[in-house]
Amino acid sequence: MAEALLANGLVSAIERVTYRCAKVQKSDDEVAKAVIEVVGSFGVCTQWTAVYRVLVDFCGWDSDIAKFSERMNRLLKDERISKRCTYQSIQKPLANNYILRKNYQAWKQYRVPDGDRVFTRQMIIAEKLLKRLSISA
Repeated sequence: MAEALLANGLVSAIERVTYRCAKVQKSDDEVAKAVIEVVGSFGVCTQWTAVYRVLVDFCGWDSDIAKFSERMNRLLKDERISKRCTYQSIQKPLANNYILRKNYQAWKQYRVPDGDRVFTRQMIIAEKLLKRLSISA
């Protein structure tokens, strides 16, 4: 993930963090079913960042945002979803909030400042997706 963030100019080399999350095997059908359930509770399209974080950290999806969004849209091409996954819907929150660039384990340790609705919204979606995918984090 750090390489993709560097390539996209979202972090400097100094901010690179090495981490390991246990990877789990989930079929495209399992992922699609879980994502469809979770997307229905999106308040804003930028909550795709939480989906990105979970699938990259735990399921081994490509951390390149463009490749991620292309794969997600291929997976959900036949679904009627009002908030589609786009490069911008993932990149914008990553660029504006440093904790969202960190892995999920860092999210769990993060002390949310009063009034921070952005992170809270992301965490709610991440937790729902983890639950739907039966992943303990």
